[in-house]
Amino acid sequence: MPSLHTVDLVVMAAYFLVLLGIGIWVMRSRHESSETESFLAADRNMNLFQTTTSTAATDIGGGFSIAMGGLGFSLGISGSWLVAISGLSVVMASFLVVPKVKRWADRVKGLTTGDLFGQRFDERTGLTAACLIGLSWFAFVGGQIIAGGKLLEGTVGIPLSAAIVVAGAVIVAYTAMGGLKAVIFTDVFQMTILLVGVIFILVPIGLSEVGGVSGMVASLSAAPETASMVSWDAAGWKQIVGWFLSIFPVWFISIAGFQRIIAARDERTARRAFVLTGVPLEWPLFAIGSTLVGMFARILTPELADAELATPTMILTLLPSGLAGLVIAAYIAALMSTADSCLIGPVAIFVNDIYRKRWKPRATDRDLTRTGRIATVVLGVLAIGIAFLVPSALDLILYAYTFGAAGLFFPMLGLLFWPRATATGAFWSILVGGTSAICWVAADQPFGLAPSYIGWALSGLTLVVVSVSTAHAPEEDLESFS
Repeated sequence: MPSLHTVDLVVMAAYFLVLLGIGIWVMRSRHESSETESFLAADRNMNLFQTTTSTAATDIGGGFSIAMGGLGFSLGISGSWLVAISGLSVVMASFLVVPKVKRWADRVKGLTTGDLFGQRFDERTGLTAACLIGLSWFAFVGGQIIAGGKLLEGTVGIPLSAAIVVAGAVIVAYTAMGGLKAVIFTDVFQMTILLVGVIFILVPIGLSEVGGVSGMVASLSAAPETASMVSWDAAGWKQIVGWFLSIFPVWFISIAGFQRIIAARDERTARRAFVLTGVPLEWPLFAIGSTLVGMFARILTPELADAELATPTMILTLLPSGLAGLVIAAYIAALMSTADSCLIGPVAIFVNDIYRKRWKPRATDRDLTRTGRIATVVLGVLAIGIAFLVPSALDLILYAYTFGAAGLFFPMLGLLFWPRATATGAFWSILVGGTSAICWVAADQPFGLAPSYIGWALSGLTLVVVSVSTAHAPEEDLESFS
């Protein structure tokens, strides 16, 4: 595999100094709101460009970037359906979720999923929802760390174990320093570099190297083991449906999406940002572009032992010195963006739903922020440990998605659109859906069925059956969500 030139390393160092400078500037700037509001809600005043780029960077950052290159290398163009489903999800969420959640968040200064479920149902359901989504996105952080480790391994030459530790340490340090506002400001910079470097530079150069679209199709079609890679349905309906059940619910329950809704300056900004993230950023630009990079690798470097190294290999193989370092730095930064956003979600849940509400109700603003930074370090170290247990970025990302989606998707729909949903029904729906999905994974997915099938079916059934069999709790707030 080619290696980085000295100029690439210099460009990477300069790039991260710029990001660090942005983070420090944001930290030192004065906030009209409290320090906790800035750390967890970005002062609730982000504009359309900031909200859109941050939403996109969070979802299609490092983990998906590496995973999609791997799917392109192993499956071909049909792998693009994975991100296309995410694009559909975020567009649907812009119409169904954003308006109600944004109005609620601005009215009561809500911060977390626990706040949302707690107000609509009761405190028990709110805490259960917060813990489930917090654990789900905590696992997602591990997937980003794996992706960062593989990117460093494939480009800088650091052994994977050491690379995971390095990537994890940088992510934890950056998150503890910056908070959500710093994350959003740096997202604007790094998402621009990532899109330009990969979609508008790497993809055209790759197409030129393989003889254009016709040359790529002819090359892959010539060998029996790669002929299916040019087919849009090569992944198979079972795989695509499994992706749909795991990924489509994500934007309805996502901590990162929830944070961007809260941080946007108004409802119109949040709604438009979600639409633009889905179309054109996720699909077609990123879904097809990142998959094509993996397909280039299958033609140009078919000997790769790890499919998830396809993207970094193509960056080193196809891009000139200097530009390669810049794009790799953007990939790592985008990965950091996804990871720190997903890490700050569980941190917010711990600080707001557990520490403030149950341990120290009279905590000061400074105390809450300090607790958040400590929680970031502790949870970050644990996430690094998880990264060693599940060596595939895509596997861990899909496990995280499945766990959260199975438990919260139907209760979220009930919260927003079904007044008959009761606190008891939502509570048991969350427990049954999330637990059944995890048990199905632990049982090695009997009958070849994805855990999302089981989790969705049991969660939805439980919500309906228990809700129609029980009465509303006295503390339920139906009017705020009508």
